[in-house]
Amino acid sequence: PKTDIVFLKVHKSASSTVMNVLFRFGETHNLTFAFPIGGGNQLFYPHHFLAKFVQGFSPQSPKQFNILCHHMRFLQPEVEKVVSSSAVYFSILRNPVQLMESSFAYYKGTSAFSHAHSLEEFLSQPFRFYNPADGDSHYARNLMTFDFGFNPDGEVSAKRVQLILNAIEAAFDLLLISEYFDESMVLLKEVLCWDLDSVVSFPLNIRDSSTKSHLSDTIVEKIKEWNKLDWEIYTYFNRTFWERIDRDIGRERMQQEVKVLRERQAELARTCLQGMGSVAPKDIKDSSLRPLQHGNARILGYNLKQGLDKETELMCRRLVTPELQYSSALYKKQFP
Repeated sequence: PKTDIVFLKVHKSASSTVMNVLFRFGETHNLTFAFPIGGGNQLFYPHHFLAKFVQGFSPQSPKQFNILCHHMRFLQPEVEKVVSSSAVYFSILRNPVQLMESSFAYYKGTSAFSHAHSLEEFLSQPFRFYNPADGDSHYARNLMTFDFGFNPDGEVSAKRVQLILNAIEAAFDLLLISEYFDESMVLLKEVLCWDLDSVVSFPLNIRDSSTKSHLSDTIVEKIKEWNKLDWEIYTYFNRTFWERIDRDIGRERMQQEVKVLRERQAELARTCLQGMGSVAPKDIKDSSLRPLQHGNARILGYNLKQGLDKETELMCRRLVTPELQYSSALYKKQFP
């Protein structure tokens, strides 16, 4: 199994669920994480990543960390200072249309979104609300482009798009697609040589559907236009994702693997969860399992079954622990 990993955690793209997979694997295999100085969950985002942001890094005696997965703005030469040269680099992308709808709810408090009553209003005259000079403007336009380290307001010429795609492709071994999450986990399992239970997960940091808004065709087109760079990145890597599946696994085996993964997930839900699924924040009985609530989004969580034996309880708890709580527990373990 591969133990040296860089995961670029792109915002609002099922990346908290992927992070849980990495946290669990790292914890059970005693691996070291590249934590932000002083803990926390972001490596001084939205600044470009620097090695000195990592707790325990020193240029005099560069220590290699196994897993780098906290929010950062990607800068490869700096990342290479904290992980082994054989590390596997991967990230996950999401359709920019759903990504923008999600960001609008989640980052409602940011300068670009706070004065727009609706996403529709924002998109009707984006520059009335959006100022690229604002420190938090990246949440409102080409967020994936930004997270990968590029300028989200740069020109959208065929040449520049090609340069961005080439740079991402050169840096990353694997780009997953959140709309095909189960297929993505199967592919990840293959690339990392992990077992099935290592990539099984319950969806984390997801919104209650009542806070999701329906998007008309007109809005969809406006979102694509406004996030043109993200759209180019997404459509290109969605295509290479399926090409990779065809080349390395084949559709038929992929279907079987996904089926096995889903069966195992359902089995774990029966074992671990009260009522099989996620619940509203107010219904989460154990406050340590309550996810951070943000913006206008209602973030769901889980209740564990009572009376589980110790080992099962621990396994189940790891599966449903929200990112911030899990991160801080691992940080305390690594830096007692």
